[in-house]
Amino acid sequence: MSLAKRTNNNNFILAFLRLMVCILFLPCFFLIDRQLPPLLYLLGLILLIYALLIFLTYQLDTFFYLPEPLTVFLDLLFISLFIYHAQHYFLVFSLFFTFPIVALAFQNKTKSTYFTTLLACTSLILISKKQGLILQPILTQIIILLILACFALTLSRNFHQSCFILANLDTLTKVHNRRFFNQNLHLLIKRNIPFSLILLDLDNFKQLNDLAGHHAGDQILKLTAQLMKKFTRNSDIVARYGGDEFAIILPKTNKEKSKLIATRIRNNIIVHPQIIAYPSLGISVGIAAFPQDGQSAETIIQKADEALYTAKARGKNYVYTC
Repeated sequence: MSLAKRTNNNNFILAFLRLMVCILFLPCFFLIDRQLPPLLYLLGLILLIYALLIFLTYQLDTFFYLPEPLTVFLDLLFISLFIYHAQHYFLVFSLFFTFPIVALAFQNKTKSTYFTTLLACTSLILISKKQGLILQPILTQIIILLILACFALTLSRNFHQSCFILANLDTLTKVHNRRFFNQNLHLLIKRNIPFSLILLDLDNFKQLNDLAGHHAGDQILKLTAQLMKKFTRNSDIVARYGGDEFAIILPKTNKEKSKLIATRIRNNIIVHPQIIAYPSLGISVGIAAFPQDGQSAETIIQKADEALYTAKARGKNYVYTC
């Protein structure tokens, strides 16, 4: 799912929750206390119309959307107005500040979350001074909001990190999976950033699985992935492309340098004690580069794949550059 689509889905959920708060809470609140000032009834009606319009814009998938900073500001404004005009319910209404704070935190927007929390706390202080309220419970409420913002952001970071690992890492080798590889390959081409692509294949890997078992094969795959990560930069993308095949994207690296890196990786893999135990194993490597060898992801992958097959045709355990 694209970032824009995820953002729209999040905003739709927030719009639905905002509307549900208005429908479920406001009528009960107005029925409980019949001595409320008329201005609060007007504010409640305006808030209900606002929440309904925001919800409908997402429900009907219209082209008109209020930007998130504006909706957050309006949420804070409505809450502040309710607090100001319902002094007896100061602490109750101040709890509604948690909605925009938690919503932003769970979108992993750290700066926006803290800025919104700061605005909410400032609003509480200004209203309490204007109304001449006791400051101690207000300060307690402010501390709670700050703790909530930190807690929600921590939960959000852990959640997003777990989702990233599940979506983008290969469970066996702990390097990136093909999905992450494809995303970054297309992104580099879209941004017109030159790169080299290395496709690496374990020669006679099926024979190893048949003779030594899949457990031994899994250990070799893990070892290969570890050594590939060891001899590449943090900016390079190492991925399990499929089965016994791996891919490395090296941004801003020409084919000559990539061949040196690929040769170093191959040489260190084949002399490792665990690999030497299986003399039939070898490493075949094919290399292509953007934009020299093609202008699309499909073409670059095809060229690297052709180079890999050429390496195998030359007797395997060979590095070939397109």
